[in-house]
Amino acid sequence: MNAADLRRLAGHLRNHGLQVVALEPGLRLHATNPLHRLLTEEIVAEGGRYVTSFSYEIGERGREEECADRMAHLLAASRPTRAEAS
Repeated sequence: MNAADLRRLAGHLRNHGLQVVALEPGLRLHATNPLHRLLTEEIVAEGGRYVTSFSYEIGERGREEECADRMAHLLAASRPTRAEAS
């Protein structure tokens, strides 16, 4: 797993409206729902999988969009509708 994989995941998380900060060292992401600041989670890469700070596995490398969908669900976020995106 490398930084490019986490950048892809971060981009998909941002598409859901989450705020994402990359934390160093250790290739970690910190995702927060900006509408509910207490809903936050850290994501780390362990081997070929993404795992939350509560050891919840959200998916595998190469499937970053699906992982972001799972995280958005956990953090009560959703993708903007077409009306919101315009």
